[in-house]
Amino acid sequence: MSEFISVFDIMENAPYGAQTAVRDEVVSMDAELRRAMDQGLTPDDMKKAQAARAAAQAASAILEKLFA
Repeated sequence: MSEFISVFDIMENAPYGAQTAVRDEVVSMDAELRRAMDQGLTPDDMKKAQAARAAAQAASAILEKLFA
């Protein structure tokens, strides 16, 4: 995971690259969770991974609206 980036700070004033970095981080989290799920998890870990993946996908949708 990369360093802390405030989405509030980059919503309007930061260069496009900063917004892209945040989006890429969320996509990377989602992909990492998907790979773990595909490799097989215990039922309890699968529930946690599914919840985390849903959160990452929700974050991605929110970023799309914030950075539009």
